[in-house]
Amino acid sequence: MSVTATKALPQANGDFYAIGSTLSEEDQALLRRVRDFLEAEVAPVINEYWIREEFPHQLLSRLAELHIMGLAYHGYGCPGKNMVLEGMMMMELARVDSSIATFSGVHSGLAMGSIYLCGSEEQKQRWLPPMARLEKIGSFGLTEPEVGSGTARGLTTTARREGDTWVLNGQKKWIGNATFANVNIIWARDVADDQVKGFVVEKGTPGFKAEKLKNKIALRVVQNAHITLEDCRVP
Repeated sequence: MSVTATKALPQANGDFYAIGSTLSEEDQALLRRVRDFLEAEVAPVINEYWIREEFPHQLLSRLAELHIMGLAYHGYGCPGKNMVLEGMMMMELARVDSSIATFSGVHSGLAMGSIYLCGSEEQKQRWLPPMARLEKIGSFGLTEPEVGSGTARGLTTTARREGDTWVLNGQKKWIGNATFANVNIIWARDVADDQVKGFVVEKGTPGFKAEKLKNKIALRVVQNAHITLEDCRVP
């Protein structure tokens, strides 16, 4: 009985509607550089990190050289590209590893995006340039153990104004990057006006504790944390 050799499957094309063809040659070249980086440096090692539930921190310096964090933001050391390229870039990252794409989405989209869209000018000047260079890593603390990601009336984490500081109390769960993030965007309900507000909480702030969630099944490279805030004071 003869055995027929199996043929390699054709490479899947995720850009079904050829949206990438609308990009400039410069932007398409950037996508190709990112793809080359992912295939050469991420794909060969990432399975080992999934097995160990660890993050490949040594790849961040090479990822920073691509200059793709805060891709669609203008100024503050960000590339100032368009949202079409941003979407295509996320697809490239996810094509090789969904955990790396999630890291980027949390850091660049959620953490940097919160500061870019809602932060003060002082906060933008202070945080966005080093975050664009991946010198500072961001997390986005919205989801809570009991109420999920509801913001309308559900958040149980509270913020209380005391003079020039805010005092935060509560818990957050499943917060990506938070085990090693330098900048944590924490969403809390102001007890004075019952409105949800965002706060920049730096790593090492007294009253802030981030504990790694272990034994996950999916996105094992993403370092999700359970955050506890106990009389955590921020400016």
